Amino acid sequence: MRNLQSFTLLFCCFFWLSAYGQEDSVKVVIAKNVEIDSSGIDPKAQEAYNEGTTAFEKKNYSKAIADFNKAIEISPDFIKAHTNLAYTYLADKKTALAEKQFLHITSIDETAHLPFFELGTLAELKDSVNLAISYYSKAIERKKNNKEYYYQRGIQYFKLEQYENAITDFSKVVLIDDKFADAYNDRGSAYKLSGNMDIAIADYNKAAELDKKSGLAFNNLGSLYREQKEYDRAIKAYDKAILIDQNNFLAWNNRGFAKFEKGDYQDALSDFKRVNLLKPDYAIAYNNIAGVYMEMEDYKNVITFSTKAIEKDKDLGAAFYNRAIAHEMLRNELEACQDWNKAADLGIRIAEEYYTTNSCGNLIEE
Repeated sequence: MRNLQSFTLLFCCFFWLSAYGQEDSVKVVIAKNVEIDSSGIDPKAQEAYNEGTTAFEKKNYSKAIADFNKAIEISPDFIKAHTNLAYTYLADKKTALAEKQFLHITSIDETAHLPFFELGTLAELKDSVNLAISYYSKAIERKKNNKEYYYQRGIQYFKLEQYENAITDFSKVVLIDDKFADAYNDRGSAYKLSGNMDIAIADYNKAAELDKKSGLAFNNLGSLYREQKEYDRAIKAYDKAILIDQNNFLAWNNRGFAKFEKGDYQDALSDFKRVNLLKPDYAIAYNNIAGVYMEMEDYKNVITFSTKAIEKDKDLGAAFYNRAIAHEMLRNELEACQDWNKAADLGIRIAEEYYTTNSCGNLIEE
């Protein structure tokens, strides 16, 4: 039998930029005390505007759009009407019209900065990262002390792996607001990927100190220690993340991986099985359990849990690869070849090598 390469455990990524999971609600500017009009706006335009805001609140977007357009026709420089029209287009899922309207606002009001920010967020939704950076930069040009603008631009730089630029923007954020936990966390991730581990550790600790209700920074800190093979420190950091949120399946998963690498297989199994309880459809956890059983040479359980992983995610190539190894160790040659073939189709290169060297093509044909 050919020697099989050691199994590499597939695990979830260690950190994410916190803004990725945030979902902004549609915003609308509501006029206050509109009866007392000191803006010089035509009363008829003001009336149409008020009717538009009422229609918007009732989610009657077509009427709101008509009312705001009427207000603009009467008073073309009525900025609030232009602004609410843009947000109404967004609420009505007319994104192209919203973009056009936001751009128009920036041309008629040279001080307007928020429309550029909104254009940046819309560019993000289309994965137009460079365009988003351009819009956030224009927002910053018009309002230089807005932390959110720097923060969002920093995230885009991070996506492009321009970590120095990301660090610069996140640093600007904490200069403006030294209590902004997410900025410390994300700057820590940028420092980590730049190889500046000591500064990354300091930033993760600062983020954790500022936001005691989130285990994200401790999870990231644990993963940094794990990569440095400081497993005890990693496990302690994951412990803190779990203490904050017992349902943090990523922390359980990553702590299990640290224990696996440390050689504590039984404890690793316990953590991965906890992930199954918290997130029953999470295929990676089943695959990770199979990986632990592989190291324990319990090949029947490798097959059992690899199969469960495949049932949850039929495109998880690592699970087919793991099951193939287990079949090979149990002398199930045909099943091993079938799984290596599938794993190779899903991009696991080493599986293709095993498929070829074990003459699987001939075996399957038979």
